[in-house]
Amino acid sequence: MRAPTPVLALLAGLAMLFGLAINFGEAVVGRTGPALHDHDRRDIGEENHAAGPGGLAVASQGYVLRPRNTRFIAGEYETFRFGIFSSDGKPVVDFARRGDHQMTLIVVRRDMTGYQHLYPVMDHNGTWTVPLDLEDPGSYRAFAEFLPGTAKTPVILGVDLDAPGFFEPGPISKESTSADVDGYKVIWTGNLIAGTVSRIWVHVMRDNLPVNDLDPILGGGARLVILREGDLAYLNARPVGGLRQETATDFDVEVPTTGYYRMFLEFQHHGQLRTVEFTALAR
Repeated sequence: MRAPTPVLALLAGLAMLFGLAINFGEAVVGRTGPALHDHDRRDIGEENHAAGPGGLAVASQGYVLRPRNTRFIAGEYETFRFGIFSSDGKPVVDFARRGDHQMTLIVVRRDMTGYQHLYPVMDHNGTWTVPLDLEDPGSYRAFAEFLPGTAKTPVILGVDLDAPGFFEPGPISKESTSADVDGYKVIWTGNLIAGTVSRIWVHVMRDNLPVNDLDPILGGGARLVILREGDLAYLNARPVGGLRQETATDFDVEVPTTGYYRMFLEFQHHGQLRTVEFTALAR
């Protein structure tokens, strides 16, 4: 049977209207949907990049760490050479001073032992050098922390170093809140809360009395380096205020995730620098 002409015309008109509606919807979604999605994704990425831990890559914030050598002989002093380059491949030579130095190099084995805090020096070509002794065989991570002349916050880049040889990585130490060194007792208080900026307090004691005349380190009473177990993410630990002449040095710590963290605290008293270590669990 053939449908009447008016019915066919009506069906054709409805199909045309339906097709126009689909095309209009696709056009609207095509102009707004993906663009908003990309914009949201970019914003999230920028926020995570700005607030996340450092040292997980050789490149960040437009700067690249390029080592000249990454293999060392365990137990022997060798010169570690590296450069910092901009994204256009040019060596960076403009660095701000933080305290008495332009560059800080932290080296630690991947089982969080063998911690070293070093100060490389730069030649006129932008090559940084520092004597380095990887005492035991193993895989190490080196963190270069610096403040370029145009940056507002320090940049932290990381690279792996290797000292070939047999070794058995040890487990991370159990949770600890106090440590002793050379007659000093150092205690930290507070809690690491994942996903927040946590405030912690460090107390240096001697003969059961607080030490309130610590020598300044980078404008504060102590320096704190915190690394995450597993990937050795370098947390941002900021001293609160300036030099404290009280019973505690305060730090604000950006804690990205739950898990175990190794804390390395350096303090200086009467011209001698000392380092103590703790293990913290972020909840």
